[in-house]
Amino acid sequence: MLYEIINPSDPYTIEADSLAVAFVACVFLGSGQYAFKALDTDGVDIPLFLFGNTEEWCHDHLGESFKSVIDRVTTEPAKRGELERCLDSCLIGHEEDRKTYQAGLDLIDDPAKRERWRLRWHDDRLSSMNDIGTRAYGMVAALRDGARNPLIPAPNQVFAS
Repeated sequence: MLYEIINPSDPYTIEADSLAVAFVACVFLGSGQYAFKALDTDGVDIPLFLFGNTEEWCHDHLGESFKSVIDRVTTEPAKRGELERCLDSCLIGHEEDRKTYQAGLDLIDDPAKRERWRLRWHDDRLSSMNDIGTRAYGMVAALRDGARNPLIPAPNQVFAS
């Protein structure tokens, strides 16, 4: 499932194989300050959780408690790997930008050069100090290093009407 990360700064998209993993990524990246808008027709939106309601949402959409979703996704090896891939897929830009990014990436065989392509893509498009991509990639590194809680808190946002 492809999602647009709804946030007050740069546009981002992210991919997830399951709603549970998308939910955890959304909560980890935004600490309740971001939403995920499903870009696939069969996807489920994940709302902002500025005022809580994570418990109710988890029961309604995932059939389990908030804590059990977080525990399952961060400890079960298959789900943890899914979370790594999800966070690693975080890309600055809109849905159509992913195609351009992927076309460039497909031309590169060397892993080190592929990583440089990703970082350059990111740095060339970043306009906000709220760097969601770098936070996502830091969480991936923490997960791969075995961290139980890879959370890198989001900066506090100011929402205006």
